[in-house]
Amino acid sequence: MMRMSNEAKDTSLHEAVRNHHTITVQLLTQEDPEFCYPANNMEETPLYLAAKRGYVGLVFVILETCTVPAYGGPGGRTALHSAVIHNLEGCTRKLLQWKPALSKEADAYGWTPLHYAARFGYVLRARDLLNADKSVAYIVDKDNKKTALHLAASQGHVRVLEELISHCMDSWEIVDGRGQNILHIAVKNGKKRAIKFILQNFPLSSLINQKDVDGNTPLHLLAASACYEAGLVKHPKADMMAFNNDSLTPLDVVCSNNSVEPWGFTKRNFTNAGANLGRRDVFSRDKDEIVTKERHHVLEKVLLTDIRRSADTHLIVAALITIATFAAGFTVPGGYDARQGLDHGTAILARKAAFKTFVITDFMAMIFSTTAMLIYVVVAGDSDRDKFLRHYASAYYLIVIAVGAMVLAFITGMYAVLAHSLGLAIALCVIGCLSFPVNYFLLRKA
Repeated sequence: MMRMSNEAKDTSLHEAVRNHHTITVQLLTQEDPEFCYPANNMEETPLYLAAKRGYVGLVFVILETCTVPAYGGPGGRTALHSAVIHNLEGCTRKLLQWKPALSKEADAYGWTPLHYAARFGYVLRARDLLNADKSVAYIVDKDNKKTALHLAASQGHVRVLEELISHCMDSWEIVDGRGQNILHIAVKNGKKRAIKFILQNFPLSSLINQKDVDGNTPLHLLAASACYEAGLVKHPKADMMAFNNDSLTPLDVVCSNNSVEPWGFTKRNFTNAGANLGRRDVFSRDKDEIVTKERHHVLEKVLLTDIRRSADTHLIVAALITIATFAAGFTVPGGYDARQGLDHGTAILARKAAFKTFVITDFMAMIFSTTAMLIYVVVAGDSDRDKFLRHYASAYYLIVIAVGAMVLAFITGMYAVLAHSLGLAIALCVIGCLSFPVNYFLLRKA
């Protein structure tokens, strides 16, 4: 009866593990320790279920009691895959202790547990797997021929990169199915932290000019992407005149890429770093340059018009901030002293620190917003594109600072008038201060 299964091919041990019945699992495994307990219709073995759900105690019971328990799961994964995917320390170490060869077993996609640890950035799990067997760092997957190091670079997990390279010093030289090294992959995926880490390590800097199957160096990929990393462009080892299979240098790629921003920031940065055009195919390039210039000219007009509309909206915002802060400056919190004497007409709360902070931040908000208004008015009819953009950016940041100062003025003003109700005052301060990290996150995303 213990070896019988239901329609889903679940044995009694499957049910006991699924429902986390520790004593029942002990009884069943002790009565029939030589049975392997195969997978059910979902390709799940009891050991895989226990590892997947993080039942460390059940994993220990099954491994210590059963002679040859099955450990497979869906998609060719093992219990160790599941333990690593769910970042379970106890399960991972127990499974490695029981059968170290599990670290080399790959699933249907050719991914070992180390691939998943690198993909999700689990440094400690990667360390456990490498301590069990360093050779897993050299195993590639089926489709893209990527190692765990390539996956860590694609996700920008710098600590995992450090762990892998420290255990296997030569693993950074491996390329994937497209001949791309970890710097290619980090650049292609826009992972700036990973790019900086690779450039700062002297042995890894030899990857800078390595070419993939298309002849592209990491600089070519950088030129074709929206990611810009000055450290790579200005690196002394970077070969600005390297040609890919299409006879293009990195600067050629910048000039021929229609998705590059029309203001030419990337092109200017490459040029300042010493990049030059290849000019290997002058006749066809001339036609392409004419088409590209026409497209960029149209795009410049459209975007400049959109930015001017945006500037009009910002002007309204700046005006509203100015009005609000100007009014708050004359209707101060707590009011004015109406009694006759030396303090007649002065602010009642003038001696409180919170009120002084209110006055300073309110004044800052008004000054920054009026300055932004003046900038927008001055450059409204400016035909110089670069000059307009510089002033537009300056006014934008002034408005952001003004908004922050206005929020601080409101917080400190409320605190000054609610000083006798300390709990409410502190609650309002906390809520108001929470807006700053939220706004920072939204601005960074935008």
